[in-house]
Amino acid sequence: MLNSENKLTPDSKYLILNASANKELDQAVLTNLYLPIIGRGAVSLYNLLWSMSVNDHNRLVLHKHFELQSILDVGVDKLLRYRRKLEAVNLLVTSVSLTSPDSYVYSLREPCTATEFLKTDVLSILLLSRVGEETYNRIVARLFIPTPDVGDVRDVSASLLDVFQIPENTIKNIPGPVNTAKRTINANQARIDSKEWLPDDDFDFNLLLDILRPAYVNLESVKAAYPLILSEHVLYGVDEIKMADFIRKATGLVNDKLNQKNLKLIISRSYTQPDIQKRAAAQATAGKSADQNQRKKLDVDSTTQEIIKISKTHAPIAFLRGIKDQKGGMVTSGEEWMIRELDSKNILPVEAINILSYYILIVLGHSSLIQNLFNTIADQWSQAHVASAEDAVLAIQNYEADKEKKQQERQKRASKYTGRSHRQIVEKLPEWAKKKKEQEKAASKAKKAAAEQSYEPDPEERKRVNEELAELRKRKERGRKL
Repeated sequence: MLNSENKLTPDSKYLILNASANKELDQAVLTNLYLPIIGRGAVSLYNLLWSMSVNDHNRLVLHKHFELQSILDVGVDKLLRYRRKLEAVNLLVTSVSLTSPDSYVYSLREPCTATEFLKTDVLSILLLSRVGEETYNRIVARLFIPTPDVGDVRDVSASLLDVFQIPENTIKNIPGPVNTAKRTINANQARIDSKEWLPDDDFDFNLLLDILRPAYVNLESVKAAYPLILSEHVLYGVDEIKMADFIRKATGLVNDKLNQKNLKLIISRSYTQPDIQKRAAAQATAGKSADQNQRKKLDVDSTTQEIIKISKTHAPIAFLRGIKDQKGGMVTSGEEWMIRELDSKNILPVEAINILSYYILIVLGHSSLIQNLFNTIADQWSQAHVASAEDAVLAIQNYEADKEKKQQERQKRASKYTGRSHRQIVEKLPEWAKKKKEQEKAASKAKKAAAEQSYEPDPEERKRVNEELAELRKRKERGRKL
């Protein structure tokens, strides 16, 4: 199988096929039986795909995954986990194009009826393990309403031919359109039934029997436990060798028959929470080492590396919403329109659009996306053939470096200019201007002297001043005597 999930990006395209698009979904079965197993997120994805398929009506309409991400508000990793859960319970069949590996075909399947679901051992065991025995019994009681006993009765209902008259010749010679419709329905049903609900064929039951053959184990009891063994393999990923070890431990000492109850208990105890935590810690350590190796390859700091990583797994509007949430703001309808408009032109990948939003809002510090600036940078990046988040970061680094270089050059020119010794320019006046200036100076001096000579104090003013001075002298003398 192609490892296509590693290539899934918000830009990846898909189309939806649904042979049952004209039917209503049984939400009671989805909610009571499937939801406890696959979770709310996977059910939401299924309902969304079903709704889109009804609108598309098998017209091969291409979509992008960022549309699903924006509506469900999830990243690529989580979207992929939801999709795989739907595939596991046969609600979805995923195919990848051999000519375009980045294009997918999602074929939706109807949920099982409640009867079909509970008759499937693996599904029924999965549900029981998730909800417990008490809740399991309540779910069964909810979905299967018992028919009350009405006593002895006789069926007197009319048959089809009692009510409707059908010509005998049409029964013997079926009309062409009816036969064509039957062939179409049979062909569609054959495609649907070609993938019955069964776990992936990666467990070799015959190999298990061969491993147990030399042991003191009744192989018939092992064959009788085939549904349980298969379900435990699906639940815990137990391989043939480990399963043989568990079966030996669950085989009775008095007889050689496998005790199915003991087998379930032993496997459950072997996969306890501490073991899961150890595996999770080991995976986290491995992931951390991989991240460190990746950082060595890129000439960016850890923060930028993390932004690049997030930009590859988030839809543009969800990415923008995350930034706005951190800044305490909100995504406006204008910003949504700008992003959708840019994406519709297919000139930049989704991850580059995310880096563009981050650059404007965080690096440049704007409170919202400015349309002119947004479109100008997008146009520059398109002309520079930016094809990834790394390309976008490199474009920003080159722009900032060029801007800093120009700033330094301006400062250098300014300091060179201000450091020069400026010659004082002494302007020589013409002779007629000198004479006029001297005449004005002499006239001003004469006017001042005349004003000083013409000043004569007022007698009343002089008398008042003398009285004030005499009064001041008297105060000073009184102060000395005291």
